[in-house]
Amino acid sequence: MSVSTSVSLTTMRLPKSIVSTTLAALCLVGVSACSSEADTPSPSQSTEISPAQRLAGAKAKADAATSFHLTLTSADVPDGADGIVSAEGVGQHPPAFKGTFKVRLRGIEADAEVISLNGEVYAKLPLIPGMNKIDPKTFGLPDPAMLFSTDKGLTTLLTATSNPTKGQPVRLGSEVLSTISGTVPGANVVDLLGIGDRNGTFAATYGLTDDGQLRQVVLKGPFFGAGTAATYTLVLDKYGEPVTIEKP
Repeated sequence: MSVSTSVSLTTMRLPKSIVSTTLAALCLVGVSACSSEADTPSPSQSTEISPAQRLAGAKAKADAATSFHLTLTSADVPDGADGIVSAEGVGQHPPAFKGTFKVRLRGIEADAEVISLNGEVYAKLPLIPGMNKIDPKTFGLPDPAMLFSTDKGLTTLLTATSNPTKGQPVRLGSEVLSTISGTVPGANVVDLLGIGDRNGTFAATYGLTDDGQLRQVVLKGPFFGAGTAATYTLVLDKYGEPVTIEKP
């Protein structure tokens, strides 16, 4: 009986090599399962906002703001060309503007104080007393209030931009802006600023703050006809600060 029992126990005992191999395999399966679960990115990790989505978000923020401060500068304007040289002022929603434009007309540069409200534009021009109602096209100006229109203004360029691509950060004063670049049809630029080659294409670079505000717009292209390449830079800041614009 003792011999029989001994044989039975020996038969049931598994070789150490088989046990070790089995345990090792189980451990590998467990580690693989844990690693797979931990390494799989969550939807929030794997989803990145596209440049086009960022531009649309910046448009929405700007369109929702009650007011802005605007500066406009130019570079590489051809000698003798008529048009906007620079501007500074404040705008608001519904579209209205109050500020100063420097324009070049027939080779002469002059400053004009401008108020645009309810579809009417008034300007204080050199050698002419008081604020007078004008047709801005006569002086190579757009209606400045339309820059702040949500469906015809500056922000419409963001969603009209083709092939938007993330660029390198740039510094503007104390801020570091992320940039997105693309191209804009000439018709959109001409409708906005009143100058340019309607059949041309303009390079556009947008500077956005960390919280998605549109801070800078740089437009380069044929503002003064085919074959030219002037640059206009617009900066929007002071979102939502109190602004009063009244008819003169």
